[in-house]
Amino acid sequence: MDNNNEKQIPHYDPNQTPVKDIREIMDMLPHRYPFLLVDKIIELSADKVVGIKNITMNEACFQGHFPGNPIFPGVLQVEALAQTGGILALSQMNQDVKWDTYFLKIDNTKFRKMVGPGDTLILVMELIHPIRRGFCHMHGRTYVGDTLVSEGDFTAKIEKRKNS
Repeated sequence: MDNNNEKQIPHYDPNQTPVKDIREIMDMLPHRYPFLLVDKIIELSADKVVGIKNITMNEACFQGHFPGNPIFPGVLQVEALAQTGGILALSQMNQDVKWDTYFLKIDNTKFRKMVGPGDTLILVMELIHPIRRGFCHMHGRTYVGDTLVSEGDFTAKIEKRKNS
């Protein structure tokens, strides 16, 4: 991946019809409240996905992280990226079968700015290499507006869903 892609900050227009809404996301991912961390997908291609997560004071994590100073945890930003990357990987699989992505490794993760209630996360995941033998390698970036707030490299395995 070249550095020019990293500098392309996606534009989010809340008036635009999403590529996938929450119902379609729930059809693909097994996650549910309070752990479903992608609200909609606004861009999806063979090698890139852009998702949206609206952060509200109603997030369960704010009860303890931190009372009086709500900060959306970095690990949940990573999980939101992983779920967004799961949409990218699963969109390329046979849709007649239920699949899951299991993240095996997260490297080079950096948290650059705090995220809190009222922020809208723009979640970008791009394939580093084509998916091979059920393994995918992705680079993820999270923005609030045009500010990069977190990023990292992810490795995942795609498997048929058990008990489906």
